[in-house]
Amino acid sequence: MSDARRMVEDWSAIRDKIETFEWARSIVGRFKPETDWWVAHYEDDVNRIAGWGHHYFCDRCFAALIFDPAKPSEHRCSGCGELRVASEADEAWCYIYRTSACSQVFQAAVLYRLYGDAAYLTYIRRVLSFLSDNYGSFQVRTPPGQEGRFSGCDLTDGVAVIWLLNGMELVKDAFAREELEVWKRRFFIPQAEFLIEKIGCTPNIICWMKAAAGMIGLFFDERIWCERAAEGENGIKRKLADGLLPEGFWYEASFHYHFYCAEGLTYYHAFCRLYDYDFPILEDALLRMYRYPVKYAFSNGEFPNPNDGWPLLKFANYAQQYEWIRSVHDEAPFRYALSRSYELPDQAHLGANVGGVARLLFGRDWENERFDALPSGSGLPDGRSRYDKDIYFAQLQSGEATVFLKYGFVLEGHSHADIHHFEVFLKDEIVSRDVSNSGYGSDLFREWQRKTIAHNSVMIDRANQPNRPAGRMELFDLERNLCAVAADEVYPGIGFARRLQLEPDRLMDEFEVRPTAGSEEEHVIDWLFHCSGDLGTSLELTPCDPPGSADGYQMMLDTSCCETNEAWEAVWTLGDKRVTLRMAGAPGTTVYVFRGYEHRLDKTRWGVMVRRTGRSALYKAEYRWTTSL
Repeated sequence: MSDARRMVEDWSAIRDKIETFEWARSIVGRFKPETDWWVAHYEDDVNRIAGWGHHYFCDRCFAALIFDPAKPSEHRCSGCGELRVASEADEAWCYIYRTSACSQVFQAAVLYRLYGDAAYLTYIRRVLSFLSDNYGSFQVRTPPGQEGRFSGCDLTDGVAVIWLLNGMELVKDAFAREELEVWKRRFFIPQAEFLIEKIGCTPNIICWMKAAAGMIGLFFDERIWCERAAEGENGIKRKLADGLLPEGFWYEASFHYHFYCAEGLTYYHAFCRLYDYDFPILEDALLRMYRYPVKYAFSNGEFPNPNDGWPLLKFANYAQQYEWIRSVHDEAPFRYALSRSYELPDQAHLGANVGGVARLLFGRDWENERFDALPSGSGLPDGRSRYDKDIYFAQLQSGEATVFLKYGFVLEGHSHADIHHFEVFLKDEIVSRDVSNSGYGSDLFREWQRKTIAHNSVMIDRANQPNRPAGRMELFDLERNLCAVAADEVYPGIGFARRLQLEPDRLMDEFEVRPTAGSEEEHVIDWLFHCSGDLGTSLELTPCDPPGSADGYQMMLDTSCCETNEAWEAVWTLGDKRVTLRMAGAPGTTVYVFRGYEHRLDKTRWGVMVRRTGRSALYKAEYRWTTSL
């Protein structure tokens, strides 16, 4: 690689940022002490078993455990504060420790370039030597099919390799050819062979592994690994052809997994540019992937959160990725995403400075970026309703209100049983949101978050929706902000249809349960709506047991109910907002009010469930709101 093409062209410019901008000083002040700790205390043990990161959650409240790299057997809950004592927690700690040590190689390389302290190079050599000297002897324990070779999982093997290489790229000229050859022969080439041959349990994992193998090929000038990463049934080209839909969304139908799939490919693309390796299919895919979320984000920068992912996601969670992609493709949507990432001074909930080291290396003072003078068609939000027929998303927008609707499925993996579920955004926050999920190893995830009952949808006969049908957009009226969607065989012999129309101060909602022609069987039909805030209603409710014993009913809290044939309403008050649900009356209706969980056991919100019995049902609801109490 010539001196003209480096990941960071001018380190003196980075030092000038640190002198000039408080945000740059803050980033260094945040990560330097952390990296210095690793430099001083790093000591891995080949006899540790690396486990599954999704076990690093409290077994009482399911909040994440607090990782302390100095305490391999002490795991305190970030929610309830209790200690978790379990071998699987110890093994998950090892997983986090080993992958963190590899990501610290990148940060150590940055600090070496900034300050010239040889201790950072010593740390990098220690990590690489440990992995090279012990490769083939590491023990892992993960769910079947996800085993890696050193970090725990196949996925995190790929992630760790990518961060090792990103760091090594910054300080490549500090290593002797002989030591690079040892690391290549003992660790990186065997790892490339593993990453190419391993299939992985989900498509985004395959993309990470193949990207890591391709980066090995570029760094060590063995481009056969780039070809093997790209080609074949499990190669990058095939995965992008299968998984990236026409408008640019990843088919696992989760904003988290969309970004996660893009992330590993982004680092590979940056390497392709550095090493003059032509991969136009990858470049086109990434540009579309990073443009897409800008169109569907709510106006506060937060994303809808259908299916598996992690809660409360917004542009700030992915600022690092937008910094990387903008460093090689400077487009208006990427600038917009970065400006939204940094507009709030307090992003402590993200656990680190927003944008982190990537902002230090590639970023600028994005807070002052202006977008109001850009022409239409620039890829920026336009305030108009839209839908994507390939991923079955619709978004209605009117005034300060936005409704996001999921009306079908592309594939089952990472999906939730919640067809026709919607989220409501008002003014500056999501008031009725998809709670997404916490750790995959938790009962909260299995028994609530992934179930129909935790969503604004409908259940039949007290059972979770069993099927994942494709949806249909039967009517979309852009001018009236109206859509009508349908899906067949949500349950055997039963289809659903929903019609939504949004106005600045209200949402009209009709949900129809449609039996297959000729079916005379009657069913218990439960309609659900969840909303944040304090709940009030004039209904004469009586405390009762949950109206079911499985599929999430058993997790309903503070349940009360009443029977009514008349129209009724319930009101949620949240800060300066009030949301009023009014539902038309129907004979044989029972209304249940309950508290349901969000993404942690210590967080709940009020929901309503409307039960009727019959062959079919039509629920007519209207939600009105005010946003200036």
